[in-house]
Amino acid sequence: MFIWQYFTLVCLWFASNEAKSIKKSHVNLLEPTFDLDEKLGRMGIPPPDISNDVQRVQVPLGAAPGIDNWQGKWFPHVPGEPQATKESYKMSTTVGVPPLESTTKDNWQGKWFPQAPGAPHLVIQNKSGNSTTKDNWHGKWFPQAPGEPHLISKKPMVGKKSEDTWPGKWFPQDPKEPHKSKQNICDDGKSNLAVDFDPTDIRDSLNYLCISSNRTLYQPNLTREAILTEHFLPSAYLPPAKCLNEPISYSHLPATNGPYRPMPAEYGTYTYLPPQRYLRNLAEGAIVMLYHPCAFSGQVKQLQDILSGCLYRYLITPSQTLSPERPLALLAWSRSLEMSVVDRRVAADFIQKHAKRGPLAPEEMSRVVDKRQTYKEGLLTEAHLVTTADDYEVCGYLQEEM
Repeated sequence: MFIWQYFTLVCLWFASNEAKSIKKSHVNLLEPTFDLDEKLGRMGIPPPDISNDVQRVQVPLGAAPGIDNWQGKWFPHVPGEPQATKESYKMSTTVGVPPLESTTKDNWQGKWFPQAPGAPHLVIQNKSGNSTTKDNWHGKWFPQAPGEPHLISKKPMVGKKSEDTWPGKWFPQDPKEPHKSKQNICDDGKSNLAVDFDPTDIRDSLNYLCISSNRTLYQPNLTREAILTEHFLPSAYLPPAKCLNEPISYSHLPATNGPYRPMPAEYGTYTYLPPQRYLRNLAEGAIVMLYHPCAFSGQVKQLQDILSGCLYRYLITPSQTLSPERPLALLAWSRSLEMSVVDRRVAADFIQKHAKRGPLAPEEMSRVVDKRQTYKEGLLTEAHLVTTADDYEVCGYLQEEM
């Protein structure tokens, strides 16, 4: 029992000592710290005098505490200085206080874009009232300068021509001229030729190439007589001229009458001339010579010399429409003379009787030939004058020989 009481007293003593140490530590933590002057003031003792060698400096209100040795430039202002805004600038000017001056200095000698730092934004007013930035550009703007109204080119009024300073040539036509397409062209001798004959297409070369495997079929035969064919037409019949937008076909071959293309062919010898072209010349009194591509060249040359020596209005072209029995032919309007062998007397008689006759034969051919446009695709040699362009004498030299 005594031991238990002794042990209890020892525990109470240790507990009281521990509580005192904890209380003292809490007091030390809550006790404020004061500098020397404040402690002396709390004790009622005046602070000691400061030596005269020490000078007190009063820091202005709002200045940055401490010392800063920064020698550069601050952006946008030095730390501790108030930030200059547009509102403060306006207030300072209204109250009468001088406006804030820029705290930074810059030795930049170039140009700022769009303006120097701190400078007010400069605007200019154009005629339309829109504000634009000031610009010293002296060149030309495309399509117009900034701020200028958009210029729209107006279509020319009916009866008035718009001005155009373009000195060159327009392709395919001038902007003020109506669009001319190939479909709108009736006949210019160059467009849409494939309707009758395309000189650039190799498939159409069959019209003037000999494709027969037996050329002996075209050998001249002296026993075969020439055949003269005539097609009777009313005296008032006028053949129609058709544009290249529609094809032309004929009821008989070789064709000697019927519709044709408006533009006549240039007189002379051709690689190939389609009937739609030479019929226009037949209507004005020309003589056309046809020969099969497989015909013997000697007979072809003999008939060519006779025709070219008789008159100026002649055309010479190969044709697949001729038969092997009679591969040579002379054509006039509504008449044809097919031959196996060239007979000078028969050929000259046909030329003299039917040349310069046709529904479109002019009284004076010389006035027409030099002024009109002609078809020249595939032309090898042009025809030469025998007497005149009017052919006042046909086959005159043959009459002297005969």
